[in-house]
Amino acid sequence: MIEYKVDGWNNFCRVFEMPKEYPSGYCHEDGKPVNFQMVDWFNPVENACNPAVSKEVWIEEVGPIETVTIDHDELGSKLIEFISKKAYIRPGRAYLILCDFEASFTFTMPF
Repeated sequence: MIEYKVDGWNNFCRVFEMPKEYPSGYCHEDGKPVNFQMVDWFNPVENACNPAVSKEVWIEEVGPIETVTIDHDELGSKLIEFISKKAYIRPGRAYLILCDFEASFTFTMPF
């Protein structure tokens, strides 16, 4: 089981629509540019605070920083279900979800 520690400073994710096609051939030294379109961003964990100050100021003025432990598979299921209902989702397209707390997920919307 993979778990993540989430606080208000790392509680952020971005959603990218992956390209329909990728370059062919070998990449070798420089790689080949591929465009991913960012279609959304939000705070994925509901129970984490959403601070507008640095961690140092928070500790000084509010107190200890609380973290929420999140299970990878549970979070992935919730995020994919939530994102699948968004207006920007297109049938047959693949999506990449990258979280600041190191979680990542991909899914393809069925036709």
